[in-house]
Amino acid sequence: MRDPHVEAIHYKVGSAETISYNNPRPINFSNHLGEFTLSDGYLRVIPVEHFASANEARAAIDPFLSAWEISTDLNSNFGMVRFEFERVEVVDRAPPEPGGSIVCSLEGASMVMIGSSAVVRLTCSEYPNPPTAFSATTDVTAAYRRWLRYRAGNEPLQSMAYFVLTLLQTAAGGRALASQIFQIERKILDTMGHLSSTKGDEATARKANNPGQFQDLSPAEKQWLEEAVRRVIRKLGEHAAGSPGTLITMADLPQI
Repeated sequence: MRDPHVEAIHYKVGSAETISYNNPRPINFSNHLGEFTLSDGYLRVIPVEHFASANEARAAIDPFLSAWEISTDLNSNFGMVRFEFERVEVVDRAPPEPGGSIVCSLEGASMVMIGSSAVVRLTCSEYPNPPTAFSATTDVTAAYRRWLRYRAGNEPLQSMAYFVLTLLQTAAGGRALASQIFQIERKILDTMGHLSSTKGDEATARKANNPGQFQDLSPAEKQWLEEAVRRVIRKLGEHAAGSPGTLITMADLPQI
């Protein structure tokens, strides 16, 4: 091809093993990246910009799909949607002979699909909506991956929560500024710091303030900390997209 142009990118749409879809209605929308059509387990994207290769096109589209996956995991059931690259449609905008464009399909490497540890099976009648105010930046992805490690049983809740808290504070320039910038009540951040630094048993405690005397998280504290982390990561992604949203307070979280 003398002048290759990516006309469309195709992805297979999957989910965690415990989640299935029953005749969901198609989703059609457009944004600054292109036109999106999600139907019958497949996503087709017609890019707005010119791309000469699959790699160029995916570099622009894949981050948005990652944000779609992450925001859905944080706002809904884990593993609701996963996008697996399949192929691109490429045309030659300067064919050597007249008679129409030549179309070819290029196969690509698949993304890794993330499994779920949940036991209950869920059947959905709707695909999750795409994010309108959420970006999967480096910080968001780092926090999300630590959250995944915790979910998989590869990291204690306390160390994961403390990492997310310090990442937020570092990005803002301190806890007080983090509260203002990310629209999170200061008491939430203080409580995250307290629980992640002072609670835990011999295997999960971050600090040994009183050797031989450990106090583990109560069930209510564990539930609170899990939900607080989800909310904080969501705030990171919303702020990265330029929309910090409304203030979240202790009243928005489970009681402890």
